[in-house]
Amino acid sequence: MDLDLIASGKVREVYAIHDDPTKLLMVATDRISAYDRVFAEPVLDKGRLLSAISATAFGALGDRFVTHFVSIPTEVPAEFVGRATLVRRVEMVPVECVARGYLVGSAWESYRSTGAVQGVALPAGLAFGDPLSQPIFTPTTKEETGHDRPLTPTELRNLHGAALASELEELTTNVYSVLASWFREHGLTLIDSKFEFGHIDGELVLADEIATPDSSRIVRGEPGANPEWLDKQLLRDWLGEQGFRGDGAAPKLDEELIERVRGAYREVFETLAGSSFNAWPGQSRAYRGVER
Repeated sequence: MDLDLIASGKVREVYAIHDDPTKLLMVATDRISAYDRVFAEPVLDKGRLLSAISATAFGALGDRFVTHFVSIPTEVPAEFVGRATLVRRVEMVPVECVARGYLVGSAWESYRSTGAVQGVALPAGLAFGDPLSQPIFTPTTKEETGHDRPLTPTELRNLHGAALASELEELTTNVYSVLASWFREHGLTLIDSKFEFGHIDGELVLADEIATPDSSRIVRGEPGANPEWLDKQLLRDWLGEQGFRGDGAAPKLDEELIERVRGAYREVFETLAGSSFNAWPGQSRAYRGVER
């Protein structure tokens, strides 16, 4: 497969395929990031786990939604096996589409101070970790550098028009609801999740990764006051304990934390897939990808 690197993000690399301009190869590295910082220490198997979880989630959606997902190819360079996803080329919409089903994270902080989350009013008397009566849509901008900016419904309509804003909200909450039900069937809770969409021949389709511990908050059982995180919140909490929230020199990630993160991601895959990660293609070799 003849490939050209055309983009490199915090975690993923995107390659154009010479003999098929309608497809792209997305490669998930073992890099991990938080607070807009990519850390020097890789998490072994993370890229393969992200690809495995996302592919399993696309499979769980079936034909209910149009997506960019094609397959997990094995006829790729050896270092890409198990971490590469073949997708249809999409004209991306520059919006991070977040659905929240529970009151945690920044949503909880906003609710405590204003009673609303990004312009969406919520009932009084809710506590941390409470389920919402229905998922809420809390989009953000998709910035090339720096922090993404939260958008109110009005701001999203002003940026992208009422029709597209409405379609993004409907698709985001519908996809989240289907995935959240699937998680519950396996004893996990999908607290919130980020999705991205784009157009193929004028049709809005689900793209990028879905339902991974990088793009979602995931817990075993119900969240409650002390959730048992199975996602990147493990890293954020550890960094907070080190006094790091994005400014100054980043601490070195210790081996215990790296193994906790790796174990949590593996648990998510094996719980959802009902099979051992040992059977997933590829080898357990750290892959940081092209240096950014």
